[in-house]
Amino acid sequence: MRLTLFVAFSILMVCSSCSNNSGSDPDSGTDNDTGGDTDSDTDSDTDSDTDSDSDTDTDTDDCVHPGVVEDCSNGWCTIPDGCYVFGSPEDEPCRGINNEIQVQVTLTNSFVIKQHEITQAEWTAAGFPNPSTTPHDDTKPVNFIDWFEALAYCNYLSEEEGLDTCYDLNGCTGTIGDGCTSIWGCNEDTFNCAHDVHKYADFYDCPGYRLPTSAEWEYAARAGTTTSTYNGNITTDHLSCQEDPVSEDITWYCNNTTEIKPVGLKQPNGWGLNDILGNLREWTDYVEKGFNLAQTVGQDPPLTDPVGDGVGNNRDLRGGHYLAEACFCKSAFQFGMDAHGRGHYSGFRPVRTLNPPAQPDAGVDAGK
Repeated sequence: MRLTLFVAFSILMVCSSCSNNSGSDPDSGTDNDTGGDTDSDTDSDTDSDTDSDSDTDTDTDDCVHPGVVEDCSNGWCTIPDGCYVFGSPEDEPCRGINNEIQVQVTLTNSFVIKQHEITQAEWTAAGFPNPSTTPHDDTKPVNFIDWFEALAYCNYLSEEEGLDTCYDLNGCTGTIGDGCTSIWGCNEDTFNCAHDVHKYADFYDCPGYRLPTSAEWEYAARAGTTTSTYNGNITTDHLSCQEDPVSEDITWYCNNTTEIKPVGLKQPNGWGLNDILGNLREWTDYVEKGFNLAQTVGQDPPLTDPVGDGVGNNRDLRGGHYLAEACFCKSAFQFGMDAHGRGHYSGFRPVRTLNPPAQPDAGVDAGK
C-alpha cells in the first residue's frame, strides 16, 4: 500500500511540474530547478509565489538605464550603475511563472565583471585541480564547479590583488576540484561549507571579488535590452532542439553544438560580455527559492541593490548552456541547484564592486 501511494504521489508531482515548461537538460537529479525548466531528470518545480499582480510590479517610467558602451580591458568589463526591469513578460517562451515576475531594480554601484566565463587555464593557474568533465582544454570554461568552489576562486583573485576577501571558507570540508565525478552532476564529497560564508552583510560592500547577485547578472546580461536575449526575442519553444534565428550568433545551445566551446567565439552583448546566455550556466550569489525577486529579498518594489537573506540550499544558476534549448538560453531564466552540487553545465564569472564613478555629461541620464 505504501509503495502504491508513493508511486501515485510521484506521478502527481511530475505531472504538476509539466504544466508550466519542460526542457531536455540531461543533468543529474541533484539540482532543484525552480524556473520552469523541468529537464529530463528528477528536478521538481518549487515555485510557490502567490503574487497576483499583472506581471510588472511597479511603474517603470522613472527607471532610466545608462547608455550601453563597451568598456573592457584585460578581460574585465565595467558596468555602470543604473535601473532596469528584472524578469520577463508573461508571453515570453519558457517563462518561469513565479520567479520571472517583472520588477524594477536599481543598482547603485558600478562593477566590473569577467568578460567571459573563467577558463580552465585561469582555474588551474590558481592551483586548483581541474574537475571539468570535457576533455581538458585551456581555452574552454571550467565546468563541473560547485558554488563554494566558485567562491574559493573569487577569494584567490582578491588575494592576488591584495583586496579583502568576500567569503570566509575556513572550516569547509572536502577538497576544491575533487569529489564527485559523475558527469551528470552530484553532491557527494564535494567542497562544502555548513556556515554562512559571507563576510559582508551587504554583498556590494565587499572590496574584493565575488559572484554577482542575480540582479547584477541579469542587468549585465541584458545590456539595456528588454527582449528575451540581447539579440532579440526567441521564437522557438522547448519541445525540440530547433534552430532559433536570434540565438545562432550569440549562444552555444543544443542546435549548434554538442560540447562546451572555447570562450569568446560568439558575438558579445553591448557591454562586451561573451557567452553570457549560452555555453555554461553561471553561479550567482543568490538563494533561489522559486519566488519572485521582491519576495526572496524581502523588499517592497521597486527594489534597490537586492541581495536576499542567504537562507536556503539552492543557489541561482543564470543563463543557458550548450545542451539546452534556445528558449532556456535567455536573460531572465533562473535555475536553482544545491550549492555543493556539481553539474556538467555549471561555470561562473566573478564581479567586483566599484565606487560609483563620476558621471560626465554624455547625453545619458545614468539614473543617479
